[in-house]
Amino acid sequence: MKRLIVLLMLAVVALPALAKGDWKGRVVDEKGEPVAYANVAVLSKTDSTVVCGVVTQEDGTFNIVTSETDGIMMVAMLGYKTVYLAPVDGAVITLSDDTQMLEGAVVSAVMPKTKLTGEGLQTNVRGSVLENVGSANDVLSKTPGLIKGQNGLEVIGKGSPMVYINGRRVSDASELDRLQSNEIQSVEVITNPGAQYDATVRAVVRIKTIRRQGDGFGFNLNASDAQSLRWARGNDPFGAINVNYRTGGLDFFGGVNYARNTSRQDSYLEKQTFGRTAAGDDWLFENKGTLLNEYIGSSLYGNAGVNWQMADNHFLGGKVEWGRHLTYNVHTEVNDNVYENGTRVDKLTTVSDDTMGEWIPYNLGANLYYNGLVAGKLGIDVNLDYYGTDDSSKSISKEASDMTHNAAILSSSTNAGRMYAAKAVLSYPVWKGQLQAGTEETFSRRVDNYSVDGIAISASEATVTEDNIAGFVSYGCYLPKVGQFSAGARYEWVHYAYKDAITPANDLSRDYGNWFPNVSYAGVIGALSRNPVQVMLNYSAKTRRPNYANLSSAIRYNSRYIWQGGNAGLQPELSHNLSLTTVWKWVTFMVNYTRTDDAIMTWSSPIGDEGVVLVRPRNIETPFRQMSAFVNLTPTVGPWTMNYTIGIQPQWLTINAPDSREESGIRVTTFNGRPIFFAQLLNTLTVKGGWQFELGGIVQSTGYTQNLYIKNAYVNINAAVQKTLLADGSLVLRLEGNDLLGTAHMNVDSDFGSHTIMQTNLMDTQKVKLSVRYIFNAAQSKYRGTGAGADNKARM
Repeated sequence: MKRLIVLLMLAVVALPALAKGDWKGRVVDEKGEPVAYANVAVLSKTDSTVVCGVVTQEDGTFNIVTSETDGIMMVAMLGYKTVYLAPVDGAVITLSDDTQMLEGAVVSAVMPKTKLTGEGLQTNVRGSVLENVGSANDVLSKTPGLIKGQNGLEVIGKGSPMVYINGRRVSDASELDRLQSNEIQSVEVITNPGAQYDATVRAVVRIKTIRRQGDGFGFNLNASDAQSLRWARGNDPFGAINVNYRTGGLDFFGGVNYARNTSRQDSYLEKQTFGRTAAGDDWLFENKGTLLNEYIGSSLYGNAGVNWQMADNHFLGGKVEWGRHLTYNVHTEVNDNVYENGTRVDKLTTVSDDTMGEWIPYNLGANLYYNGLVAGKLGIDVNLDYYGTDDSSKSISKEASDMTHNAAILSSSTNAGRMYAAKAVLSYPVWKGQLQAGTEETFSRRVDNYSVDGIAISASEATVTEDNIAGFVSYGCYLPKVGQFSAGARYEWVHYAYKDAITPANDLSRDYGNWFPNVSYAGVIGALSRNPVQVMLNYSAKTRRPNYANLSSAIRYNSRYIWQGGNAGLQPELSHNLSLTTVWKWVTFMVNYTRTDDAIMTWSSPIGDEGVVLVRPRNIETPFRQMSAFVNLTPTVGPWTMNYTIGIQPQWLTINAPDSREESGIRVTTFNGRPIFFAQLLNTLTVKGGWQFELGGIVQSTGYTQNLYIKNAYVNINAAVQKTLLADGSLVLRLEGNDLLGTAHMNVDSDFGSHTIMQTNLMDTQKVKLSVRYIFNAAQSKYRGTGAGADNKARM
């Protein structure tokens, strides 16, 4: 039983302590391959308590420093038999597979194993049914804590996560399509990121890949084609090739991919705009009609880099990433019947085409890093980053009216952004844990120009400057028989300035200084029982800053009755987050509660008394409170693996909405009392001959989300069949279908006080996709750059 208690505690975390002894070694499996992230601990001979512990590096090596000179060394890793031995310096320790029962808890080769790590939920992919499901995106959509909805992958209750692969932030979403599932060791979902992350990061997904050994050349190919069942032009081909060459301590890598993406939206809208004239007479404008939006675009992306292992525990490297649009076309048709006080006054058809402008949009990024360990204790991680983006677009809108005048509106937009960032992190073992401190500086500049002809809307030539200087410190320690404690704090000072060369009255300058603390505890309840429960409790403070487009004061023309603009006066959000997570055998339960002040939401308000509305973001004066709770079940019955997530998302939001019909000019609107229920049910059947069959779906009920009401049930049923070929499984064919019933769409109602919208939508989500993947002697890149200025890249 003591063995089980120690193993469960080590599964939470193992941190080094100050010590006198120094034992080094390497952990490998029965094939001689290194075992990464295994727990290595020194136990007291008297009571078998943990004196100190470490986790093996990607190459299987470890260095354990302790004052215990006559203890017992234990090496443990899920899926392997635990090894006990006398501490020996320079030992090579071999772990053998263990598929037996762990104190009554069945461990199956096809069952994804999920455990708490002290920061989040870690799911092992290797050896589970997730190993061959396709790309990294396919793995994430089936990982506990994540759910795939209409807006893509989300951490339940937290929104879109920031994704890292081997410590490096993913800046291009297509990288998750290029990374194959059989290259992934584990996925960790962190719902309350610590002080080392930017204060805007509310959720993190960390992907660790399988360490490939040996020198030489390798490559992998990935090609797919998805075809819409509703729209003939909805064809999305994708192709990627990645190469890698290793020799000695040098690792060269690079890749290129092409992607064509399409989307289509067919909607019916009813809009009502209320107002009151200066004489006190109420008026009502109504717009009833259809909207059709079609997007077709293609892009090319590439990357190249080098990693140099100068010596043991010393790495230096650099990477360049670039991307550019090849085509960009957005076609929109709006048919409006316009009524004023119940009488039709116009029938308007607006056809708009958006294309690339003066130059071809592109982005360019670069990273330089050093990662090392000095004197076996002091960890150093330094990153220097650059990111630049240039964009240019133009739009032509032609309006045909049956009752008033026709018009042609021409607009153009150009913007350029540059970001320079640096981040340095030092770590050192102190007492029974690890002390970490660092700093991160980000300097961003953006120029945004907009002009429009054919209507009286002012042009804009705006410059946005933002400087962010941050410092952070954190400490985490593991106390035997108690658990892991960690705490940290991050201070960010931000200078923001907005200048408009055409309209100086819009100029704005602000300085912010905020502390962002975080605290967490992870431990085991009932450690002496047959089935103990892992528990994790977290608190953190976070912020969300508006993206640069939302800070522009320029007004953009969408149609005769809808204009769109930014808001240079937007304040950052400030959130307080509290979460509880428990894991018992194959059952995971999580509950999150968040309170947000100055929440940023999209708002629509009338301009004048002719039915024109301006859509722009605004801060909500009242607190926005929301909660999410879910349970995840991953049982296995023979070749059948289930992955079921069922949950609820209630919210509490009251908004003082401007409404001229009220005597006070304000109408209190509430978005409470109708929580959203959701379920993601995934089934996988694995049979002999390399065949895998999948059937699953997502169901979401009606309910409130922010200031919108979803008024229909969202249902997305999908299925896939997969065949693994060749002796080493290097060739995989996969056929999958999405939204088989054609019901994956959401209809929404919104209430902005003086303006309401009712909208039904039919999205182009019913698709069939065929993919093929081939890997030849692929060696995973050893790149260790973690990047800096991640939030600003995303906002650009």
